[in-house]
Amino acid sequence: MKFSKFLVIAGFLALSLVAPPASAHTALVSADPAVNSTIDILPSTIALTFADELVAIGNSNSISAIDETGKELTSGKPNISGAVLSIKLASNEVNGLVKVAYRAVAADGHVITGDYEFTVSPAVISETATRTAEENVPLTRSENKISIYLIISATFVVGGGLSLFFIWKRRYK
Repeated sequence: MKFSKFLVIAGFLALSLVAPPASAHTALVSADPAVNSTIDILPSTIALTFADELVAIGNSNSISAIDETGKELTSGKPNISGAVLSIKLASNEVNGLVKVAYRAVAADGHVITGDYEFTVSPAVISETATRTAEENVPLTRSENKISIYLIISATFVVGGGLSLFFIWKRRYK
């Protein structure tokens, strides 16, 4: 009888730890211009494609593009179309490194922020160099704190289960 109670408690603890966390939040899938790419002329827009749909809540979505001199290259407000966040660029006469920073709100309410760079160089580039740059995965930061809460919750569940086990074990000695 005692062993069966232990198995029931152990089973509940195992099930609580085995359940996968629900942290399927969106991430940047692609960018145009591509991450770490070299292009010959600056396009008229920057477009960022995410894995999931985005929502427009006030001014919560943004894209900023800054050239080497610190000049802001974007104009107007960003446009959201499904999973694509885009913004128009004010000028196309730029040479050198361009830094892009973005902030987007996913349909699940989580905020995704990140940045990347690309270079504008009038020199002709090879198709291989462009493909290699497009294959790089951008680093994204999420303001999502679900993982730390999941760890803390799991710690409490395991700690509580162990406490109950030892209390139960002492009572029935």
